[in-house]
Amino acid sequence: MNCNGPGLGLPLASAWWPVAPHGAPTVVRLGLDGCRGGWVLACLAAQRLTLSLVPHLGPLDMGHQDMGCVDMPIGLTSHGQTRCCDRLVRRLLAPARRSSSVFSPPGRCCLTLSDHDLATAAQRSGGGPGLSIQSWHLLGRIQELECWLQAQPQRPRQLLECHPELTFLQLQQRYQPGQPPPVSKHRPPGQQQRLRLLHQHWGWDPTPLLDEALVRSRRHHLQPHDLADALACLAVALDRQRQTLPNPPGTDTAGLPMAITCLGSHLPQLDWLA
Repeated sequence: MNCNGPGLGLPLASAWWPVAPHGAPTVVRLGLDGCRGGWVLACLAAQRLTLSLVPHLGPLDMGHQDMGCVDMPIGLTSHGQTRCCDRLVRRLLAPARRSSSVFSPPGRCCLTLSDHDLATAAQRSGGGPGLSIQSWHLLGRIQELECWLQAQPQRPRQLLECHPELTFLQLQQRYQPGQPPPVSKHRPPGQQQRLRLLHQHWGWDPTPLLDEALVRSRRHHLQPHDLADALACLAVALDRQRQTLPNPPGTDTAGLPMAITCLGSHLPQLDWLA
């Protein structure tokens, strides 16, 4: 995959990736997060990290050895019933008071609908809950991701669902044990906390990269937390010990995995959570 390939949208910023103790990855790793202007893509290839604003996923073509993580639901229940992976992540985030960041995805029955009331009725007709307005506003991104994943059979194995708030909590437990967990990502203190955690994790400060990206995007396409979340997804994609919740993951009726991928450490009491 070429991170600056034709049709991949607007490159916002790039930086040389310092050589890690075990060497830089030889294949592409990416983090992807939906935003108002489309998708934020954090792409690491040939030791260079590029942040881009991608209007649509169509031009994104992953090579067979490329791998990435996305902050967007992939596997869906039929009528919006609670997924096991969401229950597990909510319980892990509850002590940090961040469980509300895990929203309930729409059911598969909603993917062809264009009206919130109709989608709510469709879910309830199959025994599911009503559809929250937050889930409804993300339905377009979920539909786009669904079409992109179904276009090639290897893609659901290459692009995995993750949750940045869980990633940042894991990083906080690893590098700042005993300190309060990160506060809201929508305010500058929380954004700065998250960037410091990435700095500790990678050994270099991504703040100048994000500042440059925000200037080039003129801020109306994306927010600082969109960029930080894409980098959190990249951190999971780079983790050789990453794990899934639940393990083994389930699949939905379309054969897509219903699981959330996370860093391979600092997940206490998994047996109790299962």
